[in-house]
Amino acid sequence: MTALAMQPWGNYALALSASVECLRVTPWTRRATTPETLRLGVEASPESACLPFKACTGHFIQAAMEGVEYGVMVNSRGTCRLRYYRELQQKILKERGLDLFVFGLGYDGVKPPLIRHFDPKPGPFLRCCARAQQKTLAVDGLEREAWRVRAVERRRGDTTRIMEACLTDLDQARTVPQIRACTRAFKARFGAVATDTGREPLRVGLLGEATLLRDRFLNHNIEELLGGLGVEISNFFLLGDEMRNIFRLGFFSRNSRWALRRAARPYLQARVGGHAMESVAHTVRCAREGYDGVVHLCPSGCMPEISVRPIVQKVGRDTGMPVLDLSFDEHTSHVGLVTRLEAFADVLHERRKRRRRMAHADRR
Repeated sequence: MTALAMQPWGNYALALSASVECLRVTPWTRRATTPETLRLGVEASPESACLPFKACTGHFIQAAMEGVEYGVMVNSRGTCRLRYYRELQQKILKERGLDLFVFGLGYDGVKPPLIRHFDPKPGPFLRCCARAQQKTLAVDGLEREAWRVRAVERRRGDTTRIMEACLTDLDQARTVPQIRACTRAFKARFGAVATDTGREPLRVGLLGEATLLRDRFLNHNIEELLGGLGVEISNFFLLGDEMRNIFRLGFFSRNSRWALRRAARPYLQARVGGHAMESVAHTVRCAREGYDGVVHLCPSGCMPEISVRPIVQKVGRDTGMPVLDLSFDEHTSHVGLVTRLEAFADVLHERRKRRRRMAHADRR
């Protein structure tokens, strides 16, 4: 059977795999980049390219070496260089003698090129879309539960084990009712994790470039690192929200592009591409909603995120909310990253204690 390679998008790989079943192709994807994948991508890519480009290029090279015939790459209409990545990756594959054709997801007519090429029947296509959408929403809900519980778990790793078991069941669910049944069971399964009810976890927002936010290899598993430090995180790239924005649904929802643009407007009026506007908007919201801090993840060489980094810092200064900037490339040290996160968590804990002492003194 024909195979189709898709770049790693974290746990959303389950939903993406379900979305291509109607095309009568075998999905070829992983939940995270591997060291070998990144090595292949770094060797083949321009040195100045950002980390997500190198990882995705390595993913396509590895797929082509295993006989995969097609790949699919997200597009961009903004100022981010992502809009050129598909053509550049196709050129790299051709120069290496690898026969893998990369489709872009953008429209150039009534249908996207990928759908037009495989021409699926409407019935099976819509059923696959329904399964993919339900799995996307299920992953969104599963991750929110994991973020909440991991910060207060008594035994390190319990939350991750429950999450992996839930993902296995979700991957095996073949119908919408089965997917919904899995989703309903999530809360009870996480409820079985022994937690420290007296602990008050810090609240920290994760924002920045989408691939880096979702690929746990590229971000050095930052969600678990922060959870282990007693931090309840909110990862602001949720594929369910992204799909609603792409298809112009949920105009009045909290995370619609209109609502995010309005939140960012006091600090950013221009469109800088990628998810940079969202980074500014979510920083503003975190400050308004009493988050203890924000961690901004930025691949080295990412033009949109580098452009708004000073703006994100200004929001932090204006509101008194700490902001930690983290840059990632293939040389990022895991030990150095852990050290910075531990120091940031210590600062946030001390800041909370100091504010409580001041509040107590004021009451006296």
